[in-house]
Amino acid sequence: MSSKPVLLRGRWLAGHVLALVMIGLFVNFGFWQLRRLDQRKARNAVIESRIHLPPRPLADVLVPGAEVPEYTAVTAVGTFDPEHEVLLRGRSLDGRPGFNLLTPLVLDDSDGERSGSAVLVERGWVPYDRDSVPVTDALPPVGSVSVTGELRAPQTPPTGPLAAIAAHDPPEGALVQSFYVDVARLAPQMPYPLVDAYVVLRQQAPANPQRLPEPLPPMEMGEGPHLGYALQWFGMALLGAVGYVFLLRSTARQKARA
Repeated sequence: MSSKPVLLRGRWLAGHVLALVMIGLFVNFGFWQLRRLDQRKARNAVIESRIHLPPRPLADVLVPGAEVPEYTAVTAVGTFDPEHEVLLRGRSLDGRPGFNLLTPLVLDDSDGERSGSAVLVERGWVPYDRDSVPVTDALPPVGSVSVTGELRAPQTPPTGPLAAIAAHDPPEGALVQSFYVDVARLAPQMPYPLVDAYVVLRQQAPANPQRLPEPLPPMEMGEGPHLGYALQWFGMALLGAVGYVFLLRSTARQKARA
């Protein structure tokens, strides 16, 4: 018979390794949520520093080759092109499923060197049964329109571990519906160059001639559920560690009595 203690033999050693791995994963997930919380706080600080400043012309804000100064309030003047509108999938408003309308605004001469190009404008929300474009009961004003909104960097599908479970658009072909404001992906289907950014609409003149689209809600400035999730993961790690130690002690007592 082996002289090794029972808890240091075969299957118990495997159990120790598994327990350590699981507890380590739970702790790592907890710290990951804390990092997400720090990122959210940093994002909120950037938003607060930019969003309440007076809006600036789009042409003055965007610098070729520079990072997009997200959440900066901008203005632009041009003509909406609903024929090349795109429906953003998976959007909801007050719990109602639907789409957000992404409409090119062809910029006029006031935007200087960007005249003749277009910026994508996320105009608002429509119900899910408006699933083709143009959405005839959510058409923008005809002619020259002045828009004010928040500047955003293009969206792209997630990479890394989340890529396998994330929604993806077809890699080729024109998109009527898209999960992302992926400017590079949408550019080939447009008859004009696209600005490498987009605008979330807050105001426009003249106003929409129809009830739809419904305005988008203000930017969410909370810290999200990350702290709560972190505490849950740390709690699970603690319970796992305490529970496993209790199991080992109970097993050792039983073996000692045998």
